[in-house]
Amino acid sequence: MSIFVTEDKKYDQLSITLESIKQFIETELNAKQAQITRLQHLVDELRKELEESQLKVESKERQLQHIVQLNEGNKQLINKLLGDISKMQNDLDWYRRTYEKRSFLGVIRQKIFNK
Repeated sequence: MSIFVTEDKKYDQLSITLESIKQFIETELNAKQAQITRLQHLVDELRKELEESQLKVESKERQLQHIVQLNEGNKQLINKLLGDISKMQNDLDWYRRTYEKRSFLGVIRQKIFNK
């Protein structure tokens, strides 16, 4: 009978030890699961922020592209206007040479306005 009592005590002690190990593992598992859940929520939030940031970047890139196109159009318009001004200045110089300095009317005009 003493062998059975010793065996029963060992069995009881082993059961207690196994139960405490089981509780420890369950506690750790619950803590790890809670941590995984928190981290998953954090990852979801970060993904959402990343998507929002990417959308903002894409929007800004489209705005930049539009501004670059407007800038190019403005450059072309400015160059055209500068060319037009240069052409008009040449026409004005030709007019002055032809009609004010060389013609009879230019000479009469000069004498009338110089008095």
